[in-house]
Amino acid sequence: MSLYDEESEQIVIGSILQSPDIFGDISQILRAEDFYVEKHRIIFQCISEEVDEQNTPDSLFVISSLKKNNNLEKAGNRAYIIHVADMGSSIGFKNHAERVKEFSLRRNLLLQLKELEKKTTDSSAKFEELLSDSEKAIFKISDRFVQDSVVHIKKIKDEFTEFLERVRDTEGGITGIATHFKKFDSITSGLKGGQLLILAARPGVGKTTFALNIAQNIAIRSKYPVLIFSLEMTRLELLLRMVCAEAHLSSEKIQKGYIQKREWQLISNSVSSLYSADIFLDDSPGLNTWEFKQRSRRLAMQLQKQNKKLGLIVVDYLQLMTESTRLVESRQMEVSRISRALKLIAKELDTPVLALSQMNRSIEQRGKDPRPQLSDLRESGAIEQDADIVMFIHREEMYNLDIEETKKNQAEIIIAKHRAGPTDSFKLAFLKDKSIFMDMEIREEPGEPVHY
Repeated sequence: MSLYDEESEQIVIGSILQSPDIFGDISQILRAEDFYVEKHRIIFQCISEEVDEQNTPDSLFVISSLKKNNNLEKAGNRAYIIHVADMGSSIGFKNHAERVKEFSLRRNLLLQLKELEKKTTDSSAKFEELLSDSEKAIFKISDRFVQDSVVHIKKIKDEFTEFLERVRDTEGGITGIATHFKKFDSITSGLKGGQLLILAARPGVGKTTFALNIAQNIAIRSKYPVLIFSLEMTRLELLLRMVCAEAHLSSEKIQKGYIQKREWQLISNSVSSLYSADIFLDDSPGLNTWEFKQRSRRLAMQLQKQNKKLGLIVVDYLQLMTESTRLVESRQMEVSRISRALKLIAKELDTPVLALSQMNRSIEQRGKDPRPQLSDLRESGAIEQDADIVMFIHREEMYNLDIEETKKNQAEIIIAKHRAGPTDSFKLAFLKDKSIFMDMEIREEPGEPVHY
């Protein structure tokens, strides 16, 4: 099978030469390099240049331009251009343009596959790099296959109407996915698809616990599937923390076996709630961006077949990821690429991504004001730029040994950046031994699990 159609190429060019006004439509589909026949590439390029100069590229003008640039013979001479112009059509030219484009994509795909075949047979090439190169090659071609994304505003009226109807029907102003932390949901209106959220804190402050609490609430109470990538803790450690939070029991008691008969029932109920929720765990160490994207896409597709939508992706934590096995200019550049990959997958899957992040040690050297700020993010530039929401956890008792008793076991959640809304801060109760954050107004009922 020949991977080109000479007649379709002639009809496309002839149609433009007959009706130069259609070039705008054709240029949204084709580029000069999409033409297989060299003389057609030369003619199309000439037409493009004349349009850029605001000239009308009919056949006589194009012949004159080609002659002036000594390209007329390469383009098939005057007689050939007149012949091609006669093949033009005022109807169906877009179908021919799409055919020319498809053949071009097929040729490019075949070329990329041949290059990949050469690399595959090279034993010195790392397999992960081969996979990365394959992904880039396929997505580069698929980007061209996708139709133009520029649309008139009225084309999205149905989508906007659906959005307004959802807003009208929301409870408590929550237009996204509720985290069931009241103040946080009030500020953010819930988590939205495409958002990248950064949660940062110094070690030991509780960022993993807070992220797991959010994930549990979304999975169990908002009924959305969640995917958790843990690069630091094992899946058993994660499950233990979630069970403790759900049962409102001390992890130390569970690990030492100091569990009363009634508490076993609480654990059983909590485990049952977790098992019935769509919570997916990946505790692979050394996760890189390619693996992250592929596993997220695969799960999203599997859920889509079940008529479910992935509600949240958690990454714990960003600085433990790698961009690839290739050398990068600096760690800051690598973190920049990782941050960008997280944001792009959030947009592609229309799913919020919550990434935990380290903070610079400089926060501990500020003395009187240890409350975190945006500049405290490690490799902060790209992370801050890509993030839709940046929030910090601040616990005063970590820095002030003389803190009042009433202020202990409290955490301040600081929303330092909010692209679509206000910045603010609020307090949560934090019970470290039970791996749980709670709204301040919630009070513990003895022996009963608390829904936070």
